[in-house]
Amino acid sequence: MARLSAVISAFAILGTAQAIRFLGRVNPATRALTWPATGISFSFTGTLASVGVTSISGTNSVELLIDGGTPIIIENVNGTSISTPSLVRGKHTVQIRKRSETVYGTFTLGDVNIFRGSLGADSVSRRRIQIIGDSISVGYGLDGTYPCTNSAFLENAPKTYGALTAKSLSAEYDILAWSGIGLIRNTIGSNDPVLMPQMWTRYGTNDEDNSYTFPRAETPDIVVMNLGTNDFSYLGVRDPVNATMLTDGMIAFAETIRGHYPKAELFLTSSPMLSDTYPTAEDAQHTTQMSVLKAAAEKLGSKTHVVDFPTQGSEVGCDYHPNAAEHEKMAAILTSAIKEVMW
Repeated sequence: MARLSAVISAFAILGTAQAIRFLGRVNPATRALTWPATGISFSFTGTLASVGVTSISGTNSVELLIDGGTPIIIENVNGTSISTPSLVRGKHTVQIRKRSETVYGTFTLGDVNIFRGSLGADSVSRRRIQIIGDSISVGYGLDGTYPCTNSAFLENAPKTYGALTAKSLSAEYDILAWSGIGLIRNTIGSNDPVLMPQMWTRYGTNDEDNSYTFPRAETPDIVVMNLGTNDFSYLGVRDPVNATMLTDGMIAFAETIRGHYPKAELFLTSSPMLSDTYPTAEDAQHTTQMSVLKAAAEKLGSKTHVVDFPTQGSEVGCDYHPNAAEHEKMAAILTSAIKEVMW
């Protein structure tokens, strides 16, 4: 048995060869998986491994990936551990990632147990991408077919455009996203006063504001910001979003990000859920958002790039969110845009 906290501390100095490491933004003090696609990765030699689960809140869907094969989907984490099936004796890599977001539940990791074997070095890419967004970046309803009701099981963060982009570029990634959240205002009907610039400062989604310590090892090379969908929502409830205020909000948030990650390339993306025909042609929401992004990028200057995700088609996931096929299209567009700049 190897205690998770002790092993991570002992192997932190090894850089690209850690025995056990967290995936995504995980507070090592709590070991709680809160953000989408957070998890744990390790390599071992043996036939069987398990990761303890010390506490569970709500419903949590996860994927278990062994040796890069087909993901094993766990619809809802329960019990006291997540175990691999029996494997052929040899060296294996294991990744566990949370598919669903905090609104459905969270859980806390315990000990890593290796049966009849031992831990080994786990290779880590030096490339890192951070995705900041809302329900699109969460993977809301991604595995559903409209009409459907979203659930923890139908969310699939590891299949979102951000995760797919990172995979195609052989990069580590963080997804800092929350359904319904906005840049200067949240979705209609939301009474939550917390906006993404505030949420972004948290280690775990349930931690205090400004609790994230910005560890050097987690510094991203690229930051992708996909925000605005919820800011644009208004029909029958409030006035349309003020484009100037949205631009100013984006610039302010980007400058905050730059304050922590001055070397990172920033990619501002449009929303595939916004169109120029809904709710009215006069709104032209997709074009308006692109104008906001371009104005912000011009103000922010070098190392800022605009990526246009075209309005999605009629085949969608739950509540008109992008489905798996749409996320693949988005990933191809984002990957191409990044390759034009680096890697």
